[in-house]
Amino acid sequence: METPPGLAAEPLVGAVTRVAATVLAPDAERTAVEGVSRARLDELARSGAHGVLGYEPAPGGGCTRGQVVREVHEILAAVDPSTWFVYTQHFGLVKALAASANTGLRDRWLPGLGTGAVQATAGFAYLRHPRPPVSAERCEQGWRLRGRVPWMTGWGLADTAVIGAVTADDRALFVRVDCPRGPGTRLGMAAVDSPPLWAMGATHTAAVELRDVVVPLDDVISVEPRPQWARSYDLENANANPAVFGHLRAAVGLLLAAAPRAGATYGTLAHRLAEEAARLRSEAYAMRDELAPEQEVPARTGVRAAALDLGVRAATACVAATGGRAVQYGNTAGRLAREAMFHLIQAQTPQLREATAAVTLRGL
Repeated sequence: METPPGLAAEPLVGAVTRVAATVLAPDAERTAVEGVSRARLDELARSGAHGVLGYEPAPGGGCTRGQVVREVHEILAAVDPSTWFVYTQHFGLVKALAASANTGLRDRWLPGLGTGAVQATAGFAYLRHPRPPVSAERCEQGWRLRGRVPWMTGWGLADTAVIGAVTADDRALFVRVDCPRGPGTRLGMAAVDSPPLWAMGATHTAAVELRDVVVPLDDVISVEPRPQWARSYDLENANANPAVFGHLRAAVGLLLAAAPRAGATYGTLAHRLAEEAARLRSEAYAMRDELAPEQEVPARTGVRAAALDLGVRAATACVAATGGRAVQYGNTAGRLAREAMFHLIQAQTPQLREATAAVTLRGL
């Protein structure tokens, strides 16, 4: 499951691959235990990774921007998923600003976000819930936000964030806010006690309380009917996440390395897993590239569920091949098993939950 030659020749893919191999991979297990550092994000930024959404592929190379974006995410998720997950939060704000009618806000922030000089995070998936935990009301200065963001990744590392809130008339409000970079409740935002994560615990994910956070109109990104936003969110998340295929790359690599010790069957299994992952990957990316977002949604969701199921089975094989050491923190097989579980719930929708159950049922 190596990078295809055409993509490997793209300068950005090459730069990200070098950082992944020389900076991220050697310390990935320590990072998974001790936590992602701002220095790792800054090193990744110097590769150009934070500007991937605006990247122009080499003329005549045969690669599209979408292919480059997916490859970057696969590479990072394969070698250092903790850093990848903090990194991927950055694009919530980038995408929101790129689509915003607030040109002044876009022009002020997109350049720094594109180079990674400014690191961003996000909190808004909860707007899908019947009773979103963050509310917004109009005030003299703009909007006043109250409530609790249940999950904010990269807390203490990010400079700024996009936050979603629900208005009294059931609209989804998206705003840009500054993030505190130290202890305390400065800016009306503070992390509050919440149970620790047993997967992706190195991502500095926190529950963040919003205590009368006043956002001026200049920092409003968009306001739209919440059902309309929720539909777009569900359509986007019907697609398989490239990170799942990055996870499968890592699992196949571990099984191939373990085969001489664990038994030749694991080598055969690794090749079969790689073939199935390649098939699902091809199907998933073809539907994303060739169909409108509202087309073949059940098929997209089914492929995503099948890829997740394959990731769980691959990680299980990694644990079995590794043996007792897999239960120790700092062991790659154990980490892959926890990450396979994480992918089951990351950006989960009711449709995906049903599809996951259907895939499991077919295997019984």
